[in-house]
Amino acid sequence: MIENIFSQAVRAAITHWRSNVTFDYMLNCLAHPRELGKELLPLIENELKSRDCSCAQVKDFVWNNPHVRLEDVFEPPELPETPTDFRPVPEVEGTVLAQVTAIACLATISSAAVSYRSENEGDLFVNLVVLPPDRGAFSDKSAGKMSGHTDGVSFPIRGQRDPENDRIAPSPDFVCLSALRNPNQVPTMVMPLDHLMKRLSKDHIDELKKPQYIIASQLTFREGMKKILGDDLIVDDAQLLFEMNGSWWIRFSHSSTQIADIDKKSAQEAMDALKDACADCAIPVALRPGDIALVNNRIALHGRSEVGKEYGKQTRWLLRTYGLDVSDINTEQWHDGSNFMLYP
Repeated sequence: MIENIFSQAVRAAITHWRSNVTFDYMLNCLAHPRELGKELLPLIENELKSRDCSCAQVKDFVWNNPHVRLEDVFEPPELPETPTDFRPVPEVEGTVLAQVTAIACLATISSAAVSYRSENEGDLFVNLVVLPPDRGAFSDKSAGKMSGHTDGVSFPIRGQRDPENDRIAPSPDFVCLSALRNPNQVPTMVMPLDHLMKRLSKDHIDELKKPQYIIASQLTFREGMKKILGDDLIVDDAQLLFEMNGSWWIRFSHSSTQIADIDKKSAQEAMDALKDACADCAIPVALRPGDIALVNNRIALHGRSEVGKEYGKQTRWLLRTYGLDVSDINTEQWHDGSNFMLYP
């Protein structure tokens, strides 16, 4: 019920706002997402109030659920052909409206839209599309199945610091997916952490809490890490499960996590049990054009079914940004001159 109210309120607020601004004004707002969020929030609050709801109720609901799907929260007008690269996002009415709506959704739950300079040059929104075959590993990854992971896995969770570099910002709280096209209804797969925990033994949980894993950066971050840090960001002695304020949080990636000691069978068995649990607990979420999904990057893993090798034309096209509570982010954790781009 709250999902429907949230979606209706945001759509009504953005529709009213859009009728009073020019396209150029809307486009310029994307360079200042926090200011845009503050501009839109009173309109959303009024719409929620008219539906006997509040931002506080919406925030509580979203932060405590592994994912929230907002159906028909925007209506994309006619779009160009699907891009064949992560960036740039074409500057047309439909894509700009989708980005503004995503920023509004995040602002409603006290979350700022953010990016990381080390991924896709720090663009706030990127295209999630199938790439042409000449992009090598990136092409294969864009077309294939994606196993369960949290985004920004090599970054610390919010409230903690990287053990060797205080400038490293935390990973995002939310992965925000805005659907522009999905003709084959390819689902995003969400794996709620509370479901995973029920399939893990106490011994497995104890092992996953120990600092005995190595986490490397995910593929889309590696080139940027080398430019900024001089090398990939690899976290030694990392734990995968955290007890946070009476609940569990997780950081994990099938492709970027391994045990620190190859002779530690219990650590490997625990990680294998987690992977098996992911396969058992995956919930398909097939987004339709105009839907936005907010996937909680603390209490859920997410992945994707196989997309297929066809690219461009009218193929699948999502936009992605990240959401983060930035109230505790230090000045040095932002890139100079940007109010949304985090380090590294």
